[in-house]
Amino acid sequence: MFCPKCGKEIPDGSAFCSSCGTNVNTMSGPGGAAKPSAAGAAFSGLGGFLKNYFASPVQATRNTLAKGDLATPLILLGAQLIACILMFLGFSLKIGMMTYGYAEVPFQFWFVGGLLSEVVGVIIFMGLLFGGAKILKSGCTFQDVVIACGCHSIFITILMVIDFFCFLISMPLGLWVMILTLILWVALGVSSFQMVAPELESGKSWLIYLGVVAVTIVLTLLILGEGLLPALMSSPVGMFSSIFANL
Repeated sequence: MFCPKCGKEIPDGSAFCSSCGTNVNTMSGPGGAAKPSAAGAAFSGLGGFLKNYFASPVQATRNTLAKGDLATPLILLGAQLIACILMFLGFSLKIGMMTYGYAEVPFQFWFVGGLLSEVVGVIIFMGLLFGGAKILKSGCTFQDVVIACGCHSIFITILMVIDFFCFLISMPLGLWVMILTLILWVALGVSSFQMVAPELESGKSWLIYLGVVAVTIVLTLLILGEGLLPALMSSPVGMFSSIFANL
């Protein structure tokens, strides 16, 4: 059951909320404690998860998997999507600064490109991660994979936001932070894999995971770099090669 005032989940039959101290019985009426709105419950759960995650990332993720809480990971993945678009925006603004506004990057690149980069990359990664878990005979579901990946997206989101400001300061700095973000994504992916599959103790397990990462990067670059992004760009893609050549 949930507290009708603050939305925190409390044990069934509780008379008072352990968080805000509200008398649940007097507020809920004869029908028992009422559930808050879906959005209120989701964001209330997010606050509790973040507090637990920074205390113990592994335990917080395991608790979320045990509850089958899909709302919190989806909110976190949505935040990562916004951060990815913001990172592309920082890259695009810096190009405009470097060329004194003569090579302004179109909206299709920084917004649609950032959106597609995140969506395509995450979908491919989670799909391959689920396939790798099944090869290792894991009993996980695809929802478990989404939850594990969503829970471990917090630091990636933070780095993407930082990268936005790094791009505004310096293009090389922004690119180095982007590489660091990619490395951290690979490292945190190990924890996601461990949550949904047997522990990565065998060479086979590691080979499968590294294969998932490699194929994800290659497919994402092929789909975006060779197909979607060039089609979305209203100005020649070659514009960027001349800029990077001078870095």
